[in-house]
Amino acid sequence: MQSRGHAFRGYAGLGFRVAAFGLVGGVLGGVGLAQTGLSAAWQPVGPAQVTSQRYGTVTGRVTSIAVDPADATGNTVYLGTTGGGVWKSTNAAGAAASVTFAPLTDSLPVFSRNAGSGVVPALSIGAVSVSGGGVVLAGTGDPNDSLDSYYGEGILRSADGGLTWTLAEGSNDGTAGGHSFKGLAVAGLAWSTQTPGLVVAAMSPAAEGVLVNAGDATFSVMGLYYSADSGVTWKMATLQDGTAWMQRPSFGGAPGNAVTAVVWNPVRQRFYAAVRWHGYYESADGATWTRLANQPGTGLTLTACPTNPGLSANRGCPIFRGSIAVDAATGDMYALTVDTNNSDQGLWRDACGLSAGGCTNAVAFGTRLDSSVLEVGSGSTVILQGDYDLSLAAVASGSDTLLFVGTTDLYRCSIVACCGTPRTR
Repeated sequence: MQSRGHAFRGYAGLGFRVAAFGLVGGVLGGVGLAQTGLSAAWQPVGPAQVTSQRYGTVTGRVTSIAVDPADATGNTVYLGTTGGGVWKSTNAAGAAASVTFAPLTDSLPVFSRNAGSGVVPALSIGAVSVSGGGVVLAGTGDPNDSLDSYYGEGILRSADGGLTWTLAEGSNDGTAGGHSFKGLAVAGLAWSTQTPGLVVAAMSPAAEGVLVNAGDATFSVMGLYYSADSGVTWKMATLQDGTAWMQRPSFGGAPGNAVTAVVWNPVRQRFYAAVRWHGYYESADGATWTRLANQPGTGLTLTACPTNPGLSANRGCPIFRGSIAVDAATGDMYALTVDTNNSDQGLWRDACGLSAGGCTNAVAFGTRLDSSVLEVGSGSTVILQGDYDLSLAAVASGSDTLLFVGTTDLYRCSIVACCGTPRTR
């Protein structure tokens, strides 16, 4: 594993070159896209750049972007950054030169040395998300696979637009005890639009946390966690392969199973998640997850990816990092996967078969889109830095869907017109 530099290009999948990733359903999906069109050049909108001795002018890494769904103008946007905490803009849909961001978490009592712990983690944010009711969640810890991916201490929560924050440091699983978030990283947050207050968090390792053994050897357990009260309290979810459990709250052994992505599909009314060395799972309630019968590609079989309840996962299973995107208008889903060697396992589409507001078929991921442009080429199917900055987003555009893929560069394709040959943005 190598530490990546801070040059702009090296962070294409996670930096301001692809600030549109979190905005495709908000600013770019509405105001910005209509005004500028797809041919317009990307423009940096902040936070303001600073001059570094080694890398020149940089903004730092942006790991997550969330548009406040309660603001129809698309102006209220939250950013999660590596080492820089959470930032907020209230004029994000304006002209690029006028957009401003303000830091929200530069001084938090829960992260001070007087907060009861001698360990002070870097304020890196792996995921930030906003509910329809205005609750902001920021998962601490950087889940991306690099030596500067610092660990977190839990999930920050604000109910007043980022003015004040509380910190959830773990789960309370009743008779099964509890599990700690310390030393881990949050790879994703997803809210249900069907059940108010229901949200799921994907817990992964942070490379620096693994290096220094920051987590509790028994209680810091990766996996899927859910909250029924908008992030105030959390519980560990149960993951099943058919009738056999793969992970559950009574499982007390570390480190658990890393989850690299989680999304909510408002048409299917289900959560979907990518679990390292296991495959893709779905849940209606966030509490119980089942393995998809039809995985993206033929390699994610139970033979290659055995359940192994309470034991280590099979690292030969060809999913090290998976990304999922949902077209909220059609219910179609997309999955992009790399194995432990960053080899491309395919970009797959699940067609919802939308009818009367629902999907007419089970999740299939039956269509493979051409993802060769993402690969090194010359016989190699490696996606450079796929373990580090693999991003995926889908947004409705009239009767079409635009698919965005971020690796060391940003790619865009139209499902109707060009997904055989994605174009570099």
